[in-house]
Amino acid sequence: MNSNPSSLSQANQAFFDIWSNTAARAPWMNDLTAQIQSEILSLLPWLGIPQPRKASPTNQTNPVRLLDYACGAGELSNTLYPSIDSALGIDLSPGMVAAYNARASEAGVPEAEMRAVLGDILSGNEEAEDGQEAQKFMGEEYFNFDIAVMSMALHHVPSPPAAVQALVSRLRKGGTVVIIDNFLDSIKFHGEHEGQHGGAAHQHQHQHHHHGHAHNVVPGSEDTITRAGFGKEEMETMFTDAGCVGVEFRLFREESRVGDGEQAVMQREFIVKGTKA
Repeated sequence: MNSNPSSLSQANQAFFDIWSNTAARAPWMNDLTAQIQSEILSLLPWLGIPQPRKASPTNQTNPVRLLDYACGAGELSNTLYPSIDSALGIDLSPGMVAAYNARASEAGVPEAEMRAVLGDILSGNEEAEDGQEAQKFMGEEYFNFDIAVMSMALHHVPSPPAAVQALVSRLRKGGTVVIIDNFLDSIKFHGEHEGQHGGAAHQHQHQHHHHGHAHNVVPGSEDTITRAGFGKEEMETMFTDAGCVGVEFRLFREESRVGDGEQAVMQREFIVKGTKA
């Protein structure tokens, strides 16, 4: 486990630069991406995200702005694009930012409607060291979003509660924060059964047991991960402590396979939402 914010940021940047080449990704990565996109689309009403707006030009009185943090190559931004007016992606990987912007350009999406920038909005809090980086994101354009999403990245940050607070701080009042990540008690290695370590009392033990396998599942990720996953009560507490109301937690409809060969694991992702009070 890498708990040093500076070295963790560098490790994540190097690791995700490698995977910014979507053509080089393993099949399971593409399958997981497609599953996340499918889940998001099926839950648009539950998430409070408008139905497709691009086909309704008259419904433009209140533009919907999306913050896609740890945006990667833009999978979520592109999935939600028909239901929003603009998306801003932020990622600490130059390769991912380049892939995000190239994808938008190739699709003919104007930069005013979809763009990514390099950086880290978590820098400058008590968990980070780079206050200058924090100042980079203090402009008006980096606040008052209607929706903030973070997909499969919370287990890569030094302080998950601080990350949730940072996302909520970027929302307008009444805005929605959405996080997708690994459900801790669903992760199965070597014949384990889902939930066998279930319950809040067992989460720390379960976390410790599974983190040791992380580097075997995705080679090169051992220095990028701070957590294997999260429990329902833990996520609800993070959202509530960050100033959210109406917090709701759901599991994905189906399990996901992560990794290749004998080291692959089966797990279930979750999606949790909250409204900024």
